[in-house]
Amino acid sequence: MFKNTLYFFLIFLFSLELVASNKARVTFINQLSKWKIDYTSLSINKAGAACLPLKGNTYEALGLSYQLADEDYAKKIAIDGCEQMKKKKKILSGCKCEIIFVNDKFLGDK
Repeated sequence: MFKNTLYFFLIFLFSLELVASNKARVTFINQLSKWKIDYTSLSINKAGAACLPLKGNTYEALGLSYQLADEDYAKKIAIDGCEQMKKKKKILSGCKCEIIFVNDKFLGDK
């Protein structure tokens, strides 16, 4: 009995993590689409950064890079873009710009 209860509890926690992760992914894609940017169609060696944690249903700042020489440089440019947006919008909250996408792989908002 205890083993079954523990098993279902762990499945429940895992499913909550998947829902939260998917929300963060969709939020990033939707925010970019408001600027008519389709992240999924951009060329390789791309990265997306967001100011974490998610505030309501939006990220306070985003950074984006694509079609660069390598993934590491793409990450650097995305972080720089997020930091510049944060500075321009005078965001004083405790959010921190972090990479959440590399190419088409979602890294999440950990």
